[in-house]
Amino acid sequence: MSALISILAALCAWAMPLVAQQGAFDFARARAMIDSIMLADKIPSFAVAVAKGDRIIWEAARGYADLERQIPATPATPYSLASISKPFTATGIMILVQREFVRLRAPVNHYLGGVKVTAREGSADAMTIERILTHTAGLPLHYQFFYEDGGYARPPMDSTIRRYAVAVYPPGATYQYSNLGFGLLDYVISRKSGMPYADFMRQEIFMPLGLTSTSVGVTYGPNSRAAVRYDNENKPLPYYTFDHPGASEVYSSAHDLARFGMYHLGTRIPRQRQILAKETLQDMQRDVAVEGPGLIRGLGWSIRTVLGVRRVSHSGGMPGVSTFLALYPEEQVVVVVLQNKGIRRATEAIVTELSAAVIPRFASELRKARATPPPPPTPVIDSTRLAELHGTWRGYVHSYADSIPIALTIAAGTPPLLSLRGAAPVPLMSVALHEGILVGRANVQMSAPDLARHPHQTLLWLRSHDGLLTGYAAAETNTPRAAYALASYVKLARVSP
Repeated sequence: MSALISILAALCAWAMPLVAQQGAFDFARARAMIDSIMLADKIPSFAVAVAKGDRIIWEAARGYADLERQIPATPATPYSLASISKPFTATGIMILVQREFVRLRAPVNHYLGGVKVTAREGSADAMTIERILTHTAGLPLHYQFFYEDGGYARPPMDSTIRRYAVAVYPPGATYQYSNLGFGLLDYVISRKSGMPYADFMRQEIFMPLGLTSTSVGVTYGPNSRAAVRYDNENKPLPYYTFDHPGASEVYSSAHDLARFGMYHLGTRIPRQRQILAKETLQDMQRDVAVEGPGLIRGLGWSIRTVLGVRRVSHSGGMPGVSTFLALYPEEQVVVVVLQNKGIRRATEAIVTELSAAVIPRFASELRKARATPPPPPTPVIDSTRLAELHGTWRGYVHSYADSIPIALTIAAGTPPLLSLRGAAPVPLMSVALHEGILVGRANVQMSAPDLARHPHQTLLWLRSHDGLLTGYAAAETNTPRAAYALASYVKLARVSP
């Protein structure tokens, strides 16, 4: 049976309808939106849950967790969460903080083994646990997937630390989302607890909170209940893992994830033990670092005001995965949306519709927003600041294996030009400049062995300061199957105006 026919068959009936009293809440619009999106984007399945106060008021699933075996999705189906793993890992770290095994403002190097994080900018002592939790420790973009048919295995964590755990910005100076930071945190959990990360999470979080369909990783096979991850053509992806499990490797069901969210809102529900003090839960949701305009980072959470309502949340996205967990503390509402295909805009649209179904003031503002023409997009390039960078810049890309010359030419009326190793310059694409950070990518190849395993583009992320451009160049694969973004420190100085 083709994927589309399977999805059409799945739309004939909801896999599991209402499991608790809806009361005054109407989820008809959300149901219709899910059906429409599934057909339009050929999404194999969705699982959703909504909680208010101490009850899950609606949970349902649509489609197939496994198209090939025709296994319907249910609210108890474990889905790969991608980056929603991070609030779980942050919870584990806060358990160790509460037990005084770890201090938030201590350098992460205090809790590592013989191999330490290093800093090209600032000091490694400023790379604290708290800054890693808020993506402000100076670490660069990093992800690395290891597919079961990929031909190479996940390296020891010490090797990843030695090669890539390098501050490319002064810790505390800027926000940069980094999976590697949460890989460091799962390593800290393992070292300080004396048990493997997966065992600690099961024993100290999943079991005490009654999360019976939650685990670190799964085993695919004839008896697997987990949702299969599908690519854009609805072909099953081979199982993959990471060198940053604490950032990406947790699986959970919509039901369990709603319970996890309820716990973080301080709701007491059956079959849950208190693993963190109320003050610690609140501390995780405080405003700690600025992520961007209107965006704040807490400890493992992203915080913003959406349509007039404060939201504490985390999303997840990677091959075959798009997920969202939203907490509305003032309303005591939790919204969960999981899918086993990577269509992010679909997940976000359903989160919005479900939130409107249970929060009247959110719904009111949403109606106003939909009736109002959207504002013009914010320019991605600050032309005044870009003019300040006109000229030729030269320096080096310092990878774990080599240092290669880099040149960047910025002039009016033409894209910036990038050259590596003295080769002919190529244009920088997708250029953005905001608050002193220049971003762009080019079709040039890095040479270090890890970086050269697959065809890739080179992504630049450079901070303008003190007459320098510093930051990183990341080899980011552009193959059909995402494999890695591996970053190296870059430092350039202007040699001609």
